[in-house]
Amino acid sequence: MSEIETVQRLEELYRQLMGSDIATAQEVKAKAEIISLIPQLKAVIQADNSAETQELGQELEKLYELVSKWNPLTAWFRDEEPLVQLYFDILSKVRLFLIRRKGPTEESSTLVSESLSSIRQTMTQLATVLEEIRVTVKTLLEIVSPTPEVHARIAGLSSRALELERRITDFEAVNGAKTEADMEKIQRWKKDLNKLTKQIDTLRKLAKKG
Repeated sequence: MSEIETVQRLEELYRQLMGSDIATAQEVKAKAEIISLIPQLKAVIQADNSAETQELGQELEKLYELVSKWNPLTAWFRDEEPLVQLYFDILSKVRLFLIRRKGPTEESSTLVSESLSSIRQTMTQLATVLEEIRVTVKTLLEIVSPTPEVHARIAGLSSRALELERRITDFEAVNGAKTEADMEKIQRWKKDLNKLTKQIDTLRKLAKKG
């Protein structure tokens, strides 16, 4: 796999992990692939042997450490804010490095185009998540006539609640001592599950009015 293909694959994995419908098994598989790709990318970057690339190499080491510590059984990737931010920052810096190194060529023009496309896709993805939140809040705050959309919303929230409940069960089933941070995380999940349950109950009451 070339350096460009490595970056492209890391970007694909990032978008996949930021999705709202990814399963735990997919996250576990993605983690393993990221761990295998980071050292390859680091070797290419540091071969340039400049101050910029040495610093980028250190950031890749930090990313490797954060990814290695992340446990898909106890946390969604998108909830690990330091990991998500560093991952995105590194992808942007690596793209810029490759563009500068190749100079004004047809391949560098392709890299620029792909980079802009990647940023647009990521922003669109984040906008979709925000829109889902906005619509849910609007539905809960307004008294509306039940529609097929309301029933679809109930189904979607129920699916999220089931996934969250499964994660809580998996987490509590893990053997070994749990840290204070682990306990705080499980309590946060339980609060989120309670909120989802209340939202679902509210929507079901609205649906019964029709």
